[in-house]
Amino acid sequence: METKREREWYRKFQKGTFLIKGWQTRQKEILKTLPETEKGRAGDLLGQLGEKIGKEWAKPGQERRIDTPTLQKWGKRLSQSQADGPDALMAEIRQLDQTVDDMLA
Repeated sequence: METKREREWYRKFQKGTFLIKGWQTRQKEILKTLPETEKGRAGDLLGQLGEKIGKEWAKPGQERRIDTPTLQKWGKRLSQSQADGPDALMAEIRQLDQTVDDMLA
């Protein structure tokens, strides 16, 4: 991140605000629903994913490839897959990771 503004937006993405949960809170919520055997791997993947997404989302509007509506769509997909069980959730996390990599390539 190149500017103070980007660092501030990245922090907001990770930590959240008074009105919006941040990535770290959402990550904890997701991990609670997974079996112990999946938590380590999922936690690592979600941590890396949050870093990639947050750094891109924190960029100025005309430069970023990940915007707020995209984040909202991904959040809904994660919530829906969470309701379908651990296997579906892990598949969605891996798919989201690939989607982000493709967008940033």
